[in-house]
Amino acid sequence: MPENKTRSKPKTKEKMEQITIKLPPKMLEGLRKLSNMSYNPMSMHIRQAIAEYLERNNNKN
Repeated sequence: MPENKTRSKPKTKEKMEQITIKLPPKMLEGLRKLSNMSYNPMSMHIRQAIAEYLERNNNKN
C-alpha cells in the first residue's frame, strides 16, 4: 500500500519572519508543481533557493 505523505511545519527552533513576494505566473506554477511532487511547502523551496544563492554570492568576496 502506498505511503501517505503529508506536509508539516519546518522542524526548526529559529524564529521565522513572514514576507510577501511577487512571482511571474510561470514561476509560481513551477513552484507549485515542485511543491506537490516533493510533498514540501513552497516556502521550503524558496528558503533553500535563497540560501544557495546567498552562499554562492557570499563566497565571491
